[in-house]
Amino acid sequence: MCVGFGTHSRSRVEAPGFSFERVLPIFAGADILFGNCECTLSETGRQPGAYHSVQMRGQRDYVTGLKSAGFTVLNVANNHSMQHGSAPFLETVRMIEESGIAVCGLRAADGRAAVPASVERNGLDVAFLGYSLRPRQYFTDEPLYAEGDREHIIADVRHARDRHDAVVVSLHWGDEFVDTPSPEEVSLAHAVMDAGAALIVGHHPHVLRGIERYGRGFIVYSLGNFVCDMTWDERMRESAVLRCTLTPDGVSELELVPVRINGDCRPEPLAGDRRARLERRIAALSDQLHNLRATAPPDEARGYRWVAEQALRDERRKAHRYFLRNLHRYPSGILVQQLRTFVRNRLADRWGSTANSGRS
Repeated sequence: MCVGFGTHSRSRVEAPGFSFERVLPIFAGADILFGNCECTLSETGRQPGAYHSVQMRGQRDYVTGLKSAGFTVLNVANNHSMQHGSAPFLETVRMIEESGIAVCGLRAADGRAAVPASVERNGLDVAFLGYSLRPRQYFTDEPLYAEGDREHIIADVRHARDRHDAVVVSLHWGDEFVDTPSPEEVSLAHAVMDAGAALIVGHHPHVLRGIERYGRGFIVYSLGNFVCDMTWDERMRESAVLRCTLTPDGVSELELVPVRINGDCRPEPLAGDRRARLERRIAALSDQLHNLRATAPPDEARGYRWVAEQALRDERRKAHRYFLRNLHRYPSGILVQQLRTFVRNRLADRWGSTANSGRS
C-alpha cells in the first residue's frame, strides 16, 4: 500500500541500522535475539517500475542492519518470503547466514518438517523451529520454507527436545487483524507445548494477541507488526518486544515491552500513560484466552470464521481509504498500477458482499 513512501523508501536512504535505532536499548544485553524476516532482502529480478516487483522487497544493506542490531536467529517461513521466487529467497538465506545470523524455517527434504537452527549461549543449547501455516501466495513452486502440519511439527519438537536443552517454535499463523486465536490454533499450540517446546512465538495477524502460560513455558499468539508501514490502523502500530529467560526446565521469566510504530515505519518504546494503556490491552487479551477452548462446537467455529472474514473486509476498506488519501504520494507509474488493483479489490468486495447478502 505504501510503495514509494513506505518502510523501504524511508529506510534505504538511512544507515543500515535505522529501523532498529529506537529499540536498541531494549535489545541490549540479550544473549539471543530472534525475529521474523518477512520479505526478501535480494534485488535479483527486481523491476523498479513494476509495483508487484518492488512490493515487500528489501536490499542487501538491511542484513548489515540486522547484524548490527544484534539479531542471532531469523525465521524465513512465512507467506511473503518467496513472493519474488526461489532465487531471491535462497540469496536472502545465504546473505543472512554469511553474516553470522542463524536461519530457521527452512524445510527438510520431505517438504513438511523443518530444519532446526541451533544456538548455544551460556551453556544452553537452544533449537529454533519455524513454520508457515498460511496458504501459499504469490508463487506456484513448492516452497523452500517449512509449511509443516500438526503431525510433523510435533515430531520435530520431540526430536529437537531430545537433542537440545530448550526448543523455541516460530509459527506464522492465524487470521489477519483478529486479536484472538482460533480453537484450532489453541489446540495446536497446546500440543506443541506438550511435545516439549518451551516457547511459541506467533506472527502474521498484524495485531497483538494475548499470552498464555502453558506447561513449562509460554504461548505468545502474536506480537503484531514491528518494522512496518501498515500505519492506517492504530492496532497495527501497536507492537511489543518479548523478553524471556530460557532454562533447561522451560521459561522462568517473561515480559512484553510495549512499542509503537512511528511515522518513520520503525518501532519505538512507549512510556507513561501510553505504555500503561497498551500493557492493559495485552493483559485483557491474555485474560480472554482463559475462556477459549481448544475444541469448539460447529456453531462457535462458524462464528469465529465470520469474525475473521468481517475483520478482513473492514481492514480492506480502511486500506482503500488510506490509499485514496495518499494518491499524491505515489510515483505516477506505480499509481496507475495501484489504481487497477484498487478497482479490482473494490469490485471483489462488492461482489462478496452481494453474494453474502444473497446467502443470508
